Amino acid sequence: MRFNVPQFITVEDKILIGPVGITLKQLFLLFGAFLVSYAAYKLLPGLIAIIVLFISFFLAIILGWLKINNKYIISFLPKLIKILISNRRFIWRGNFQIMKNVIKVPEVQKYFKLLEQELNNQKLDIEKEVKKIHFSKLIQYAHKHGYNPQDPYINFPIPKLPKK
Repeated sequence: MRFNVPQFITVEDKILIGPVGITLKQLFLLFGAFLVSYAAYKLLPGLIAIIVLFISFFLAIILGWLKINNKYIISFLPKLIKILISNRRFIWRGNFQIMKNVIKVPEVQKYFKLLEQELNNQKLDIEKEVKKIHFSKLIQYAHKHGYNPQDPYINFPIPKLPKK
């Protein structure tokens, strides 16, 4: 191999402090929280300084260790600030209409009438012949005359079989 290709460049380097390693960003966040709490301890009265101490360390821990979608929250802050400062507003408008074209397929009952006319012309017993015809044949007849290429089974007719 001629060239040495760096690997694992997305993994941050860690500083080992005891059994746990922390990254440089996490170290600076904790150092910033320490500076804020020290300034609050020197400048503010006792109870308010303790509240500021807890809030600063809580924010440092949240920003440095909490992940959303495998990314630290601190990586979202520049985008959040940019959105809050910009003049663009993103407003959800939930009132939209779905347009669809429906092709009505004729009912199977019409095909029974055509079938009855054919059988009457042949002078045969209609009920016996209808019982012999398989249901899939009726669906094939109905399907040939109405077809929607987007959704071929929309408003497909429910066959109404003749009463006994």
